[in-house]
Amino acid sequence: MDIKIKCFGLLAEAVGKEEVLLSLKENGTVQDLKNTLLNLYPALEGKEFKVALNKNIVTEKTLILPTDELALLPPFAGG
Repeated sequence: MDIKIKCFGLLAEAVGKEEVLLSLKENGTVQDLKNTLLNLYPALEGKEFKVALNKNIVTEKTLILPTDELALLPPFAGG
């Protein structure tokens, strides 16, 4: 399945664009997504980031559906 992923901040710089289209196996998890991203974009290695699915931060075990909205979020600072 093809998944569109929005990238923000330093993560967009690491992949070279603010949005990527990625092919992921059916019933893929967030961990599968991260592994695929690290293989395609080595500049992400060592960078901390969270994955938001439908505007909620999720764990690596979360399943991804073709209709899900995904985003890579860098660490946040603030108060």
